[in-house]
Order: sequence, then structure tokens, then C-alpha cells
Amino acid sequence: MITNKLNIMRYLSVTSVLLVLLLSVTGCNEEAAPTEVSSTKTLFKVTHHVSLGGADICEALGLPTGCDANFSLVANEKSNGSVKGQWQDTFAGGGEGIHVAIDKMNIIDGNGAIVGGVITHGTFGGVDVSGQYAVTAVVDNGTSANDPADQLSFSVFPFNGDFNTLTLGNFVLTNLTNGQVKVR
Repeated sequence: MITNKLNIMRYLSVTSVLLVLLLSVTGCNEEAAPTEVSSTKTLFKVTHHVSLGGADICEALGLPTGCDANFSLVANEKSNGSVKGQWQDTFAGGGEGIHVAIDKMNIIDGNGAIVGGVITHGTFGGVDVSGQYAVTAVVDNGTSANDPADQLSFSVFPFNGDFNTLTLGNFVLTNLTNGQVKVR
């Protein structure tokens, strides 16, 4: 009986080794184990980044802080030219505003940016403005208290012109007393 068990164990052991060798030889051909990872997704480097976060621009207009709710924006342009981002502009009273899916960006003189996109949802004056195209501009004038104030324009919509012809001169830029613009 012990001899039978030893023979069975030897048989299983030899069979297992042969099976592993067989799988390793047939399983490691080029078709079964490619040497390159293929993907339909290509990674592109971020070449430009624009952001702004601030309570509002009321103080710059001589109005009480908080009169115009808030404004936030973040956008990235990748090396293939694609642009993605979003901005939220909440209007006075906080009940109305727009949320924009940014799809265009122009960097101006290294510290200014104009961005544009479709309003994904929003109201103005009680009217639904979803689907309209909007643009805005920001200027990064530095981070030191000794630097001039960063600047922001109001959200402009509906915009039906040629985005690529816009300049900072097309916008009324207001100094921010609360918030920080970053253009990289």
C-alpha cells in the first residue's frame, strides 16, 4: 500500500512538472504574451493650466463683499491641443449662475488667458441659458502683495463670434481684491 502511494505521488509530481513545462513553452509565444502594451488611450502632457478661485469682485466695484457670490475656474490644455475644464459663476443673490464646460483656451502674453465653453446648466434673469456659448478672460499679475492685482472679466454669453480672434482688449477686466489667478 505504501508503495502504491509513493508511485502515485511520483506520478503526480512528474506530471505536474511536465504540465508546467508544456504550458510555459506553448503559453509564451508572441501571440499569447505580447511584449508591448497597446492602448487606444494616449497620454498627453499638460502644456497650459489656468485657474481662479475667489469669493467675488464686489470690493473692486466698491460694493459690499459677497454681493456677486463667487467665481471659480480651472482649465488644462494638453500637448495635442485639446482643452478641458470648467468654470462656475454664481451671480448676485446666489440663486442664479452658470456652469461652463470649457473647450477652448488662448494664452495671451504668458500671463493672460481667454477661455470659452458651453453652458451646461444655468439661469440668468430667470431664463435658462443652458447650451449657450460663453467666454471669459483672466490675467495673472503675480503672487506678491507688491504685484498689481490679478484681473477677471465677467462671463460673457451668448457668444457667437470667432473665439480665435478674441484679445484681452475685448473684455472689461476688473481687479480682484479677493482671489488668485494662475496662468501657467
